[in-house]
Amino acid sequence: MGIAKLDIAVLYVEDEQITREIVAEMLKRKVRILHVAADGEEGIKAYRRHQPDIVITDIRMPVRDGLSMTREIKEEDRETPVIVTSAHSDSGYLMESIDVGVDRYVLKPIDMGKLFSALDRCAGLVMLRRHVRQQNEERENLIRELREALARVKKLSGLIPICSSCKKIRDDSGYWNQIEAFIREHSDAEFTHGLCPECAKRLYPNYYKDK
Repeated sequence: MGIAKLDIAVLYVEDEQITREIVAEMLKRKVRILHVAADGEEGIKAYRRHQPDIVITDIRMPVRDGLSMTREIKEEDRETPVIVTSAHSDSGYLMESIDVGVDRYVLKPIDMGKLFSALDRCAGLVMLRRHVRQQNEERENLIRELREALARVKKLSGLIPICSSCKKIRDDSGYWNQIEAFIREHSDAEFTHGLCPECAKRLYPNYYKDK
């Protein structure tokens, strides 16, 4: 059996073709969905089109660099984790990466073990947020259902005009209704018909005469 893939979508942005093809092939074995772009301009378009869970990007690229793309991504969704890969380890790049909100920094040449470790950490955060979001949605659905149920119950609250003789109920429009019709209209109750002992004896006296 193969190793289970991470249930996430990843956008990988890299301008160098050989590196892009090798790393992309490895990532396909690791994640459920992979999108690939060749520069920052393609990357931001792919991000908006696919809304990936995690972005992995090189820094130095033609057309548009990775940090510029990252800054725009973070402005649109601060929670999207971004992993940058770069051959540059000087403090200037590191500080700028921190400034734009980069979550992980992996040096080139890329060690796939280190990249996968960074990816696992970011994926754990994505999964946690997804779980919290799902719980919040379930709680909101439950609250809505309870409110709807309470609203139905409240329809039968307050004073209800009922005839003391025939037991019909007067509705808000002034019409008199059979009690079961009124309850059915104002609740989800269903009726099953039978006879109480007193009515049964009154309607069928001969049956009960010999009892």
